[in-house]
Amino acid sequence: MKYISLRKWGYWALLMIAMTAFFLPAQSDDIVAHPDQLKFKDLNYQPPKAAEYRHTLQCGATAYIIENHETPAFNLTVMVRTGSIYEPVEKAGLADMTGYLMRNGGVTGMTAKQIDERLAYLAGDISVRIDDTRGTASLFCLSKDIDEGMGLFKKILKDPVFDTAALSRYRTDVLSELSQRNASTEDIERREWQFLMYGNHPCTTPLRRTEKSINSITRDDMLAFQKKYFFPKNFILAVSGDFKTADIISKLSALFSGWPSHELQLPPVPDQIPDPKPGVYIVEKADVNQSRIRLGHIGVKRDIPEQYALMVANDILGGGGFTSRIVSRVRSDEGLAYNAGSAFDRPVLYPGTFRAWFQTKHATAAFGTRLIVDEIKRIRTEKCDTTVVNDSKSGFIGNLVNPFSSKTSIVSTFADDQYTGRPDDYWQNYTKNIQAVTPDDVLAAAQKYLHPDKLVFLIIGNADEIKKGSDKHPENIADFGNITILPLPDPMTLEVKP
Repeated sequence: MKYISLRKWGYWALLMIAMTAFFLPAQSDDIVAHPDQLKFKDLNYQPPKAAEYRHTLQCGATAYIIENHETPAFNLTVMVRTGSIYEPVEKAGLADMTGYLMRNGGVTGMTAKQIDERLAYLAGDISVRIDDTRGTASLFCLSKDIDEGMGLFKKILKDPVFDTAALSRYRTDVLSELSQRNASTEDIERREWQFLMYGNHPCTTPLRRTEKSINSITRDDMLAFQKKYFFPKNFILAVSGDFKTADIISKLSALFSGWPSHELQLPPVPDQIPDPKPGVYIVEKADVNQSRIRLGHIGVKRDIPEQYALMVANDILGGGGFTSRIVSRVRSDEGLAYNAGSAFDRPVLYPGTFRAWFQTKHATAAFGTRLIVDEIKRIRTEKCDTTVVNDSKSGFIGNLVNPFSSKTSIVSTFADDQYTGRPDDYWQNYTKNIQAVTPDDVLAAAQKYLHPDKLVFLIIGNADEIKKGSDKHPENIADFGNITILPLPDPMTLEVKP
């Protein structure tokens, strides 16, 4: 038999006492009956200031720069004032194709394959993308490879050759994609909603790609588009990584030296959008067993005086997840849909839309729609409880850290703010502006910016089944306005066949 020394007994005894204390239940005074009763310390987060990271390069471009010595990496993102909103509708698809082939169509002195192989050797990556209202080009590489990485990056942005074989391959891919664009009800909903809301507004141009427009795009078109928009004075940079700020400013100045600039004249984007005709619009899709429903109207631009009150109003209505009213009614209470909610899309150049949405069986489409319309009316007529408003405000304030969660995020946020014209003190005043919102403000914003009488109802599904409704609910889809059946357009031409 082995004997354990007193010293060891003492050690084990202390360990057991510590473990027992750790696992003992907390005092009853520390336990709350419901998570709503939990108390947290006030968050006194102060976001960084843009001016601390802002630098003007010799070429005239603005760069937001931050050092990060935690990893031996380098990130450079260039925002370019461009977008498919500026392409002619007869060349719809030009901006997207230009961005793709700048990266994948070779450069002067190198094929796309050679670029890929060199980047793979460097464990780096370069991407170029042009969406509706901006272009974005990004470089990632190890800090020891900054010079070579930036050299490849400059070639792609400045000297793309738009190889005709690559153009032909990408055109084939795009046409194949277009042939399938009536297969997804989600894609149909997004496209037809934009057409209903905006008509022929330039924001719909990316959705108006056709076989004819894609086939009309030439190498010369892309060269002209790239030359028009990609020059240093039209860039805003976000730079982070393992470097010294003075050194990287010198490297960036060298990168853009000898690169001609010119004055950019952007065509005006109309910001007066006529209200679409209210009513029910059903896109006939007989081969699906559920309806996608979206309802809403023309909304507002991003920077309005009531933006904070409107954020809180929508959060309570349908933007706040499981605690929001639409989700509670449609999903939790009635079990009609997994995905439901609402949003105010608030672009900078033109008014966005207010939209609410859900998916459900055809038979309960009208019933679910009634629930959402009732909640829209309710938030316009009943003042929200102070506790509900305060909970929503706490959520926004708690999320203030997200745009600054990493050093790369910090400079990306400030570059984006400059691109979209946000004032420097926006984030410094954010908490104060959110805290100032009252239940009266929420009610006033809802009354001003939510319009039940202007609602447009878009439904993708089997029209006959939707109109039948359910024998368990009295609602009929015709209760919400005159019904217009929208046949699916030809996917390659967007023309409706008789």
